[in-house]
Amino acid sequence: MVAACSSGGSTPAAPSGDAVLVEGQQVYSQNCAGCHGASGGGGYGRKLAGVVTVKYPNIDDQIALITNGKGAMPSFSKKLTSDQITAVTRYTREVLGTN
Repeated sequence: MVAACSSGGSTPAAPSGDAVLVEGQQVYSQNCAGCHGASGGGGYGRKLAGVVTVKYPNIDDQIALITNGKGAMPSFSKKLTSDQITAVTRYTREVLGTN
């Protein structure tokens, strides 16, 4: 099912001075936007923009979800490093979470 997702647009830019957020944008674009939408507006996957920090106020809970998966959300533990998971988590919270 995940392969059927399509991002349809470009992801919001991360601040260029923050290398972790820049990496997070790249990881999101390549691995998450297909289901959650380029700007986090949802689609096959849930909406992230403006709600991710409300649903997951504790960043560790969001990291655990990305790492382990749940329901239709696949596990990324074998596809992404822990640094990449942290980067994409920060990107969704600090860039998409403000949209």
